[in-house]
Amino acid sequence: MRVLFISRAYPPTIGGIENQNEALARHLAKVSNCQVIANKYGKKALPFFIPLTLIKAIMLLKKIDIILLGDGVAAIIGWLIKLVTNKPVVCVLHGLDVTWQNKVYQKLWVSFFFNRIDHFIAVSQSTKEITIKAGIPEQKISVIPNGVEESPITPLSKEELSQKLNISLDDKFILLSLGRLIKRKGVLWFIENVVTTLPKDILYLVAGNGPDKRHLESAIKHHKLTGQVFLLGSVNNLIKESLFTHSNLFIQPNIPVKNDVEGFGITQLEAGIRGLPSLSSNLEGISDAIQEGKNGWLVEPLNKQEFSRVINERKILLGNSTPFKLSVIQHCKNNFEWPSIAHRYSNTLLQILDTPN
Repeated sequence: MRVLFISRAYPPTIGGIENQNEALARHLAKVSNCQVIANKYGKKALPFFIPLTLIKAIMLLKKIDIILLGDGVAAIIGWLIKLVTNKPVVCVLHGLDVTWQNKVYQKLWVSFFFNRIDHFIAVSQSTKEITIKAGIPEQKISVIPNGVEESPITPLSKEELSQKLNISLDDKFILLSLGRLIKRKGVLWFIENVVTTLPKDILYLVAGNGPDKRHLESAIKHHKLTGQVFLLGSVNNLIKESLFTHSNLFIQPNIPVKNDVEGFGITQLEAGIRGLPSLSSNLEGISDAIQEGKNGWLVEPLNKQEFSRVINERKILLGNSTPFKLSVIQHCKNNFEWPSIAHRYSNTLLQILDTPN
């Protein structure tokens, strides 16, 4: 099978879709003949990327069987390609590329360009449901989760990490959140409603930046949590992997925010491949990444009593339990490692090729 993979968001630009697209392209190339056209220069390059990609795609049409788009924003390229070929065009959807509340985007992309795409691959059941609500027939949507892979980075020792962060981590039960500091991530809610109820030997480390940062700083000061909650800012990959390795529980306390959805819980899988289980809100695409008791636990969003209860229970039962860490790693490998996810993509694309128009 000859696949043309088109990604409008690709490293070195930093982001979840960028990383997912790069890994998908790399692993899909191991199970198919995959050519890649990728925008490596960020959003500012899109006005140039779209026409150049169309020209390249048309030149390659005789050498490919199927076109795969990396996200819904690229649907305009799919629509343009469909003007000159009947070859199937498939588009990956992540959630926000369906719900983004921009009038032009909703009218042109979701209501028009999407209708010319032959098939969609949603990264979670939640994203599939959102796509159906947007008017796409259910039979045109498959669900394949995002993948995860082990990092080649050797993490710092706990002592080295403590020195780097200038935080004493000895004899502490460490909670970790990592991601963009925006309202739907629920970090502010978690600090104000859950951390304030926890024992002082539980530390909460928050890695990432975003518009909520000043609100978090105010909440930490107001609730006198300066020795218990630490805002680490953006971290490099070495610190990220070291945090995953030496924390006890990953926290993703998302709260419902209209039209701002979590398409999939990829960070929970990145934590899990390092043996770190997650405690997360049972919300949107997050629930597709967590299997209760296997790689974490789900709590209904905004339920502060349940978050506190589970954390305190895990503190007693979990600690640094090596057997459980190993089982978390194995679960993530068995269900979400990129080679198996790439095979699922390959099989789905082959089925689409075998289905008459």
